[in-house]
Amino acid sequence: MSADAVRQAPYQTLAEIYDHVMQHVDYDNWAAYIHSIIERFNWRPQNLVDLACGTGNITAELSKLDYAVSGVDISSSMIRKARKKSADIPFFVGDLRRLSKVEGLGPFDTAVCLYDSFNYLLTPADFKKGLEEVFRILLPQSLFIFDVCTERNSLRYFHDVRDAGNGPGFSYKRHSYYDKITKLQYNHFLIQLDSREEVLEETHTQHIYPWKELIAHIDDSPFELLGAFDGFTFNKGSARSDRIHFVLRCSESKTDQ
Repeated sequence: MSADAVRQAPYQTLAEIYDHVMQHVDYDNWAAYIHSIIERFNWRPQNLVDLACGTGNITAELSKLDYAVSGVDISSSMIRKARKKSADIPFFVGDLRRLSKVEGLGPFDTAVCLYDSFNYLLTPADFKKGLEEVFRILLPQSLFIFDVCTERNSLRYFHDVRDAGNGPGFSYKRHSYYDKITKLQYNHFLIQLDSREEVLEETHTQHIYPWKELIAHIDDSPFELLGAFDGFTFNKGSARSDRIHFVLRCSESKTDQ
């Protein structure tokens, strides 16, 4: 922690500048890929939920593809931004580990959780709980699509990397680093808003799960694994992938839960 900075919860302040920091992301392409996965498995969603939706960028793109969508995120600051941008989409504040407790949420026939959001579940118990809670808000035979980043990705792109940027009324510095022993990826932000004198500090932490552990968690879950794809392709995903998209299906009856 920087001695002269005010520590913030993740996304408490970053929400204000998130869309600028992430302006390089091709959300159209993300939504198009999700659409192609849904079509590949001959599914016709009637009610889709975007979990860990952030400021709702992919949610909005999926809506443009004529999906009936809702969005959920743990950060109330991110959800406020999402609601301002897409007033016609229902957005909820909710934790991936407690989705069944969110009033008015679901049930859905399709869920997505994108941009390595499941990596924010920092313990195996949390990962297991996340899968169970997604299952609880889905109807029988529903699809769940999520992605994770791998150790290869952390070592290639986020191992002791520093960058900085600025935009209207703000500037920031970011330090990304990966701990191979703990398998934790850190993204540390120092944010300066023109409207505040203090430097604001946030640290975002992800658990980079090994391939075999991911498969074990899915095998132990109430879902059936339909596919694991190398990022944005239909090639088989593996430990050599930078990003892996998983496609899961709920059991037909859901009587096991």
